[in-house]
Amino acid sequence: SIGLNVAGARYVRTKKLLIPTSNEFLSIVIAAMVGLASPLPTYAAVPIGLSLMTTGLPFSAVMAFILSSPLMNPTIFFLTATQISLSMAIARTVAAFLLAVAGGILASKVFTRLYQEQPGTISLRKSAERTLTQDILANAKYILKYFSIALLLSSAVRALIPPETIARLLGGDGKVSTLIAIGMGVPFYTCGGSAIPFMETLMEMGMQKGPMLAFFIAGPATKLETLYAYRSQLGIKVLAFYLALTLVFSYVAGVVYSFL
Repeated sequence: SIGLNVAGARYVRTKKLLIPTSNEFLSIVIAAMVGLASPLPTYAAVPIGLSLMTTGLPFSAVMAFILSSPLMNPTIFFLTATQISLSMAIARTVAAFLLAVAGGILASKVFTRLYQEQPGTISLRKSAERTLTQDILANAKYILKYFSIALLLSSAVRALIPPETIARLLGGDGKVSTLIAIGMGVPFYTCGGSAIPFMETLMEMGMQKGPMLAFFIAGPATKLETLYAYRSQLGIKVLAFYLALTLVFSYVAGVVYSFL
């Protein structure tokens, strides 16, 4: 379709302008930075990244892009800085960048077979046919729904859980509390922006910065839509790689940040 061709041309131009393939490490670094600036969830970042592979972008750079994109964007940075702290916003950005670069480098060693594959662009057809207005409305509904859920969770936690319990579980030893925070990502993480008021409430009740950072990194890895996107479009091996990398990195980042 015309819409698909236009979208594909835009992706090709973006790749040629921003992500040189002659130097793979540079491609990984720039792809990670582009991901940090893009407001894309995983289900959108994966097909866009795969479409760039058809123009010659290495899978390592694609992996860097889809790792960093759901973790940080300018809106999340602003909300984190204003509602929690500027230092946490910077820590989230640095952690997302380091995770993306590390993931890209490791992917270049583990998934060499994917370098020769040329994924089709059929997965882009649905999004290419949607208008800008439809995208904006869909994203607004998505954010409003999960932001409301986050506010309800925050109110419930504040009303039902004593502050001393939060302080004991998430404010003590960095190693244990970081593990607990990672486990919380399964039931409590919804999306990047809506998780912020929930974390703000826990911070006021005694949660420390290290576990909070770990939650922000590990949360996206445990979302059902993330698992489905990786499993359906990248396969079980890439999904396992993504989960292992993200969960291990979130724990290390949380523990390290606890002592800074």
